[in-house]
Amino acid sequence: MTQIPHNKPSFGKEEIKALERVVKSGCLIMGEEVDKLQESFKKYLNVRYALATNSGISAVHLSLIALGVGKNDEVILPTYTFSGLLNTIYYQGAVPILVDIEKNGCTIDPTQVKKKINKKTKVIIVPHTFGVPAEISVIKKLGIPVIEDCAHALGSFYNDRSLGSFGNISIFSFYATKMIATGQGGIVTTNNKKYFDCAYDLISYDQRKDYKIRYNYQQTDLAACLGNVQFKKLGSFIDRRRANVLRYIDVLEKYNQFTYWPKRVDTNLNNYRFIIQFDNQQIRDEAQNQFSQKGVSTIAPIDNYQLLHNLLKMSKR
Repeated sequence: MTQIPHNKPSFGKEEIKALERVVKSGCLIMGEEVDKLQESFKKYLNVRYALATNSGISAVHLSLIALGVGKNDEVILPTYTFSGLLNTIYYQGAVPILVDIEKNGCTIDPTQVKKKINKKTKVIIVPHTFGVPAEISVIKKLGIPVIEDCAHALGSFYNDRSLGSFGNISIFSFYATKMIATGQGGIVTTNNKKYFDCAYDLISYDQRKDYKIRYNYQQTDLAACLGNVQFKKLGSFIDRRRANVLRYIDVLEKYNQFTYWPKRVDTNLNNYRFIIQFDNQQIRDEAQNQFSQKGVSTIAPIDNYQLLHNLLKMSKR
């Protein structure tokens, strides 16, 4: 029986040829492939600036700096998210303020965000967890700069706009499990020249006439060439995910002891993940066993992300 893994990059001959071409060119860092990937994202998101990085977390760190986050500033983010976001906040000497997610989903709750805003609030990080759009328009109206975390969300839309086009700054990840995979990699996008110039200045410490703390956050052309090939396949990746989700729904809707979300399966979602919530653990375990017998890998419970307030041994604020 063919096994369907929970995570697996989808590579073909095109990716192999691209890698071979870059290796033979001798240009392995911040060359034509990186430029091409940046231009593709600018066009796709309809934004003015894009800066490729060596990881999604590097992209978040540069974004925090560009938005002026410093010592004792407060950064609001959901407790249910990637722990690496904490690192970037602590890099800047800032304070993470954790809030809950929405009751019937896993994206940040705008009502909880509003309660935590004060004079020290500098930035809100809004992840579109599992590719599901957070209520970013509502959060933007709160008047605090937003980093739109689209690590899961490439190809998803909100109100007919691409996710990644709403934040003051947006970031994407090209980690091995993401919508397009380069092993490691990321990108910063924005319409603000000041933010872009700041990030661009800090991405490398080579060939500078002045000294300040800078970073080795450049993307390689080896990663970018994979990204360029994968980006061309994004539409087909999403179509395949959508078809799989429809098949799962067709089978599961015979039963009434579970719910799945998001409920809509349409062109607004990239279907990065398909989440099923059962009425009790016994039913969940039985369903997981059935999936396993059919060769479909699942993860239960959804604990990839340890709740951040538990990691920090603090009560949820």
